[in-house]
Amino acid sequence: MIKVENLSILYRVNGREFLGLKNFSGEFMEGEIGVIFGPSGSGKTSLLLSIGTLLRPAEGRVLYDGVDVYSLLEKKVRELRKNLGISFQEPTFVNVLSVWENIELGLYASGRLNEEFKKRARELAETLGIAQILNKKPNEISGGEARRAAIVRALAHDPRTILLDEPTAYLDAGSAEKLIEILREERERGKILILTTHDPVLEKVADRRFTLQYGMPVGTET
Repeated sequence: MIKVENLSILYRVNGREFLGLKNFSGEFMEGEIGVIFGPSGSGKTSLLLSIGTLLRPAEGRVLYDGVDVYSLLEKKVRELRKNLGISFQEPTFVNVLSVWENIELGLYASGRLNEEFKKRARELAETLGIAQILNKKPNEISGGEARRAAIVRALAHDPRTILLDEPTAYLDAGSAEKLIEILREERERGKILILTTHDPVLEKVADRRFTLQYGMPVGTET
C-alpha cells in the first residue's frame, strides 16, 4: 500500500515561492486503480512526482508499506525505484538511440534486461500498436507514438507500482481502449496503479478517485 499524508509541495522560482500542492492525503492499494482528476495546473504532476520519489515535499509523508520514502538512504530509494514504472506527460528519450534501445535502457536500469522482459516489452508494443516504430529514432515518431512507447518502457520491467501521468493524452480512441485493457490486466495481477488525468474516459477504470484544483484537494476520496 502507498499512503500519502498531508502532502504539500512548494516551488521556488526567481526567489519567489508558490504552492504546487497543499494538504493532499490518500491511499492507493494493491489490485486497484487510483485516478487523480483535475485540469492542467491543478497539481497532479507534482503529486505524482512526489509519490514517485522524484520530488521531496515541503510537508507531509509518502509511505510505501508504512515506510516514509523520504527518510530512506539514497541506496534504498534506488532499490525501490526498480519496482516503479513511471511515464510522465511529456516523454523523454535518448535521441541518439532507437525507441527499442530506449526501452532496453529502462530494462537495464531496473536490472531486468533479459529475454523474458524483452518479450514482455515487445508484446506490450504490439498490443499498443507501435511494434512498427521500435527501430525508429524518437524524433521520427508522432506524439501519440512517443506516449505509447513511454508507457511500454514504464511497464516492460513488470513493476509493482505503476504511475502514469495523463496516459491517454495524444491517443486516439482505439489506442486509449487498448491501454485501458492493459491497465485492467495489471490491476488483476495485484499492481498498484496511480493515474493522473483530465480525461473522463478513465473514470470507468477508477477504483479510487481524487480531484485536485489549484493545488488543493476537492471533496473527499471516493
